[in-house]
Amino acid sequence: MVSPIEFCAIARETTVLVSHQETSADFEYLLADVLKEIPPHADFKTTRSRGGYVFHLLVEQGLIYICATLPEASMHQSFTCLFLIKQRFLEGSLSSRAGTAQEHELDRDFGSVIAAIVNNCNSGRTGDQISHLHRQVEDVRGIMAQNIERVVERGDRLDSLLEKTQDLEQAGTAFRATAKKVNRHMCLRNARMMIVIGIIVAGVITIITLFATGVIKT
Repeated sequence: MVSPIEFCAIARETTVLVSHQETSADFEYLLADVLKEIPPHADFKTTRSRGGYVFHLLVEQGLIYICATLPEASMHQSFTCLFLIKQRFLEGSLSSRAGTAQEHELDRDFGSVIAAIVNNCNSGRTGDQISHLHRQVEDVRGIMAQNIERVVERGDRLDSLLEKTQDLEQAGTAFRATAKKVNRHMCLRNARMMIVIGIIVAGVITIITLFATGVIKT
């Protein structure tokens, strides 16, 4: 039975870091010609035909995920396989070595992982994995929606606090203005009272002096 996906690899520019193949065809010779056409610093999906095979490529963050199939194979299945390979590769510590690893340096560590994923894809056992991924995405969306609601609610509370603060500032300003007016009024009132008291005292002293000097006789 011919496998729908016959070859998978991960490359950095033209350097193949890890690969796995199901048949004895010389895929890497064909892949070397394909990789020359792929710009490494753009994220995209593409398909190339070489030697009777179709090469499906997923380019993300400087890494190229590749699988080769016969022309009649499902493109959806091929890119599902590449997505699963990418996810598993980025989950582990090997992704930190991808920027400096040499040709086929990661075969021993990740070749068997690719083989297992390809086997699942070719046997149609990826449905549960995709459903699980969809559930994870939905869970993340739900959490993000809750966080956004909390942020919005918190923003409303902050707006309310800001309005209350502004009201308090306005009340404080009005209180200070009123206090100044009252203080000025009290100062003027005290001044008037002191003047009246001064006049009364001066009058009393004058009368006493006049009596004492005999100007006013009793």
